Amino acid sequence: MPHNAYELAIRGYALKLILGQLLLVLFIVSATYLGTDHKSTRSAALGGMIFLVPQYIFTRLSFLYTGSANIMRANTFMIIGHACKFSLIFLLFSVILPLPEIQYFNLFITFTIVMFSQIFSLLKPL
Repeated sequence: MPHNAYELAIRGYALKLILGQLLLVLFIVSATYLGTDHKSTRSAALGGMIFLVPQYIFTRLSFLYTGSANIMRANTFMIIGHACKFSLIFLLFSVILPLPEIQYFNLFITFTIVMFSQIFSLLKPL
């Protein structure tokens, strides 16, 4: 449980980031649905979800012990969250890439755009 306003702000910022990334994926998927075929739309949706699902799990694990008196436990769960995120992204790519009718360009461009939205969000101060 958060103990001060700064911890609440960090949790709120993380939630807004994930919701913003979900809206970005929905926008990209909608644009590909209107502009191209269903294979492109499905590939774009899968590319966004390959990043968003591990990101959500990472965020939940990272903020599980925010504000805890035991800083070691909080850091341990942050590290476990990073390991789970990386492993799950690798696993999802290895499962999705062999599927038939996947358009790699749409999959990778959506994944990359959502990933860079994460990086550029770090430039904004809290």
